[in-house]
Amino acid sequence: MTYWHMQMHRDDKSFADEHVYSILEHKKIIGLGNWDEGQAVIAAFQNEMKVNDVVAIKNGAKLIALVQVIGGAYHVDNDTTEIGWIEHRRPIRMLDWELEEKTLPQPRGTLEKCVNKNVPTTQIISEWHDRVVKSFKKRDITTSV
Repeated sequence: MTYWHMQMHRDDKSFADEHVYSILEHKKIIGLGNWDEGQAVIAAFQNEMKVNDVVAIKNGAKLIALVQVIGGAYHVDNDTTEIGWIEHRRPIRMLDWELEEKTLPQPRGTLEKCVNKNVPTTQIISEWHDRVVKSFKKRDITTSV
């Protein structure tokens, strides 16, 4: 299991504030658009991210939710809804919502893999996930798929 942090918006960060909560809750997906400079990011999303990885969804530095990847990457190119720009998708399950408007100290990038467990960003995500795991265990909810 690996930790990641990502944001889901086009060029306008207000999209995340207006739509990402609903996308996560009702569509139960995370995803990326398709842009020329983003091919390495898209490749990481498709090939490096794995089932059971945990992703902190953010808008800039502001944390939104913690999700768990529950399936493989897939591509959608004929969606004419407001989320049609999210061509590269993965199914998720919601783990927790950030309700206290906490932030990440190193919020750079559309999609970042947490590779160093000693940096503050990874520690924040890991501690959040640990709290979720404790809650799930008390309620007898499985923590992996």
